[in-house]
Amino acid sequence: MSSDPLSSSSAGSPPPQSTVRRDLAWVAAVTVLAALLGASFDLSEKAYRFTRGMERFQLDELPGTLFVLSIGLAWFAWRRYRDARREVRHRRLLEEEAERLLADNRRLASQALQAQELERRHMARELHDELGQYLNAISLDAARIRDLSNGHEPEIHRISLGLMQSASHVYREIGDMIRRLRPIGLDEFGLPSALEHCVDGWRERLPDASFSLTIEGDFSDLSDALNITLYRLVQEGLTNVSKYARRSRVELFMVRAPRETPGSAAGAAVPIDEIVVTMADDGPGTDLTKPRTGLGLIGMRERVEALGGEFHVASEPRRGFLFCARVPAHAGLTEPVN
Repeated sequence: MSSDPLSSSSAGSPPPQSTVRRDLAWVAAVTVLAALLGASFDLSEKAYRFTRGMERFQLDELPGTLFVLSIGLAWFAWRRYRDARREVRHRRLLEEEAERLLADNRRLASQALQAQELERRHMARELHDELGQYLNAISLDAARIRDLSNGHEPEIHRISLGLMQSASHVYREIGDMIRRLRPIGLDEFGLPSALEHCVDGWRERLPDASFSLTIEGDFSDLSDALNITLYRLVQEGLTNVSKYARRSRVELFMVRAPRETPGSAAGAAVPIDEIVVTMADDGPGTDLTKPRTGLGLIGMRERVEALGGEFHVASEPRRGFLFCARVPAHAGLTEPVN
């Protein structure tokens, strides 16, 4: 996981005024203590008597030289302090710019995903309404031709049967395309029903795996962007199971519930209405420290973070795979939904 830029900025910020005053107080205290010790033990006289016999080596000029050296070191430290302050300000500006660019990038990614899903829904409707209608008409006409031939024209009867089979095959293929473009039942019956249908489909495709789906909460007032994000999240997770954990036990949990977080006023708890999606399997797992060539996890993270959520994964070799996404329940409501 990437480090928080705000925490790194605060770590590199200049010390507060209280810390500066405390340090100055320590310097003043040490100086006064040195003066008291010098007065008590007559350090200057002792140093003079020690260096007076070595005047030919100019050691009697050592105190003055050390004083100039201390002034020079203080000037050097002050210059470095100014440079450090300037560098901290520059770093803070760069981090603010990076945060702004990251927010713009996520907003653009969210708009691109919404435009993609809108186009997919439009194409699914066109395929269902236009091509489905004409394919149904072709099938009915072919059945009418078959009935009219009445066995007297074997060639026409055979061709009409072929047309009916071809129309049925194309209709099934279009149905598969529509399901890939737009989840079945998502618009008509809601997110829970669409997820149950999706999991049932994977139960048929992966008979060696076991699936458990638990859904708690009300999902009726979610935005279309959030609905499709949650569905695609589960869909991508199940696709990864089919690739890497075909014989595993998969547990999928989705809940909508408020989560209390510490508030800013008098430590009061602030409830946050959020949706949590967790999927875990006991498959072979993976080493997350190694680079991955696939874009599935990256796409899942981008979808979740584009809506202001959090996405976390955990996995180790031979110890399964788990991902958890937290998304605000109001995400996407401010965006135009068509």
